[in-house]
Amino acid sequence: GVDRARLQIAHADEAIGMHERPAQALRGKPGSSMRIALELVRDGKAQACVSAGNTGALMALARQVLKTLPGVDRPAMVTAIPTRANPCLLLDLGANVDCTAEQLYQFAVMGSVAAQVLGVERPKVALLNVGTEDIKGNQQDRQAAALLQQADLDYRGFIEGDGLYRGEVD
Repeated sequence: GVDRARLQIAHADEAIGMHERPAQALRGKPGSSMRIALELVRDGKAQACVSAGNTGALMALARQVLKTLPGVDRPAMVTAIPTRANPCLLLDLGANVDCTAEQLYQFAVMGSVAAQVLGVERPKVALLNVGTEDIKGNQQDRQAAALLQQADLDYRGFIEGDGLYRGEVD
């Protein structure tokens, strides 16, 4: 059932291994299949890029080749997790090891926008944390919470993993 007339194969001379550091991929593999796929998206010859390879390299290459939107420092991976209510969008997924409060704020805004695109009129937003109390979490989490309290989002505070599955936030 696939329309093969819509498919094209783009040659790539290099591949990025799972063991390679993102910086190596950026500098040392200009002919990699990941870079070529992202360049095809950038140039409008492809609508999306999917990879089962080195995630860190893909994120670094995407940031360099595709850039980010104004006001977004880092890209964030997103997945929809099942809940008792509607699916909940979870952003970053640990792709960024050390995030600033501003970056966590940006992830929250991106998640809210993504939920709106999926039909949630006013998404409920929370920060996943080790507890729901305001004093819990590291300094970046608490600073991000302060930023989100001032934002034009339906920010619900900190949430623990079980709250995600109960469908308390979007």
